[in-house]
Amino acid sequence: MQGEEPVPSARLGGDRPATRRPRRWWRVVTVGVSVLAALGVLSGAAFTPRVANHVGYALPGDRGLPYRIHYNGRDYRSDVTCAGARWCDDDRTPDQRARPYCTSRARLDLAKGNSGTELAKVDDVFTLFGPSHAIFTAGVLPPGETVTAVLVEASTDCYVTYALMGGP
Repeated sequence: MQGEEPVPSARLGGDRPATRRPRRWWRVVTVGVSVLAALGVLSGAAFTPRVANHVGYALPGDRGLPYRIHYNGRDYRSDVTCAGARWCDDDRTPDQRARPYCTSRARLDLAKGNSGTELAKVDDVFTLFGPSHAIFTAGVLPPGETVTAVLVEASTDCYVTYALMGGP
């Protein structure tokens, strides 16, 4: 009607309309849940033997050492372990399957032909949610030299041998 003044509409915060924004809240929740799900999947992937072997860290539990480790700028591999991956047993030759998983300290000394191999701790293999595994060399290594084999302590008095990958 003519002559009447228009009634102002209810507004919040000045010139914004008085409508709610429920979609913004749902968007925040959806993005948050998606991020948490992605982190969960990535965390779960970290416990797979494939990732552990590729990166070179150990998984918790018995025989969790990876196929390949990194020490002193070089890669070393072992034919007896691969963090529990199935391809490890499938790809091994019968000769490799006959070899024991690890060697005791006494057997290491007999193999070297002496009565006291000096093991020098040089590094560690990281383990997810577990203690690290020590990396040893047989004897003290002069700076700048590369060894052809290292020993990793899988458990008490149980050493796994890793051989140098590639050339010298």
